[in-house]
Amino acid sequence: MRQREAVRIVPRSPITVAIQDRGVPFAYGVVSNISEGGACIWTDEGLEPGHDVSLRVSFPRGSQPLDAEGVVVWREPRGDERSRRYGLQWQDRSDARLARLKSVIAASAWRG
Repeated sequence: MRQREAVRIVPRSPITVAIQDRGVPFAYGVVSNISEGGACIWTDEGLEPGHDVSLRVSFPRGSQPLDAEGVVVWREPRGDERSRRYGLQWQDRSDARLARLKSVIAASAWRG
């Protein structure tokens, strides 16, 4: 069994996401958990595994949303078919993007 590359963080306050097409949101969702490798989101939009997505992720108390590109790697219907959970993998894994992502994730993480 392969181990995860990054630790998943459950946000202590809601992180919202706008799923965009050419810069215009066509769906909204909520981040269930997030990591340096990707995110799990809930949305009513029907996304298919393998689909590329553009996201605008808004963190609590964040000064600016994080624009990110990802690919849908899995989906899970849950109860009502209109509400689904999706696993996304980040496409931009550059040092600069990962550094920004680490800082906003750390600020949003549950503290025990």
